Amino acid sequence: MTPEKLLGLLLECRRRNQALGVTGLLLYGNGTFLQAIEGDDEVIDELVSTILKDSRHENVQVLSRKSITEREYAEWSMGFEQVSGEDLGQVEGLASFEPDDFTFEYLSGNAPVVDSLLQHYREPHWDQIIGELDAKDRVIRHLEEALARVRGRAQITRLALEGITEAIRQGKAGGSVLQLCEATLESLRPAREH
Repeated sequence: MTPEKLLGLLLECRRRNQALGVTGLLLYGNGTFLQAIEGDDEVIDELVSTILKDSRHENVQVLSRKSITEREYAEWSMGFEQVSGEDLGQVEGLASFEPDDFTFEYLSGNAPVVDSLLQHYREPHWDQIIGELDAKDRVIRHLEEALARVRGRAQITRLALEGITEAIRQGKAGGSVLQLCEATLESLRPAREH
C-alpha cells in the first residue's frame, strides 16, 4: 500500500469514526492491518458489517470482542502506527516477535501477541515523563491527550510527506498530490470552536 493510499484510508477512517463516535487504533505492516475499534454496540456491529462487505479487504477476521466500561483509545478517532521491529524486542510478550510476523496468518493464531501489540501501541511512550510529574490526575490526563494528538499529527504528516516524495520521484506530482496536501492540511487544522 502506497503512503498516499495509506494516508487516504487513515483520513477516511478518522472522519467516519469521528462522525460515528468510534475510537480506536490501526496498525499496519507487511500489507496487513490490525484494528481495534470501540463504541456503542450497534455502531460497532454496523461498522464491522461494512468492513466485512468492503471489496478492498481480504481475509477479514474478528479476533476478539469484549464489553468495556471505559474506552482504551478515547483520545483517538483512529490512532495509527506502522509496525516496525525497532522497539518491539523490549516489549513484554513480543521478545521473539519479528516485523515479518505481522501477517494475517500469524496474528489470527496468536492472541497473546495481538494483545501485546495493541497494549504496546496504545500506551503512550512517554510514561516515564508522566510518572515523574507531581500533578493532579486531570493535568496528567490533559497532557496524555495533548501528546496523543501530537503523535497522531506526526503520523499523518509523515505519511503525507512519503506520498508527496513518491509522487515527485515518479514524476506524478499533479492534482492528486495537491488534493493529498489539502486533505492533510485540513486534518491538521485545529477544530473550530462553536
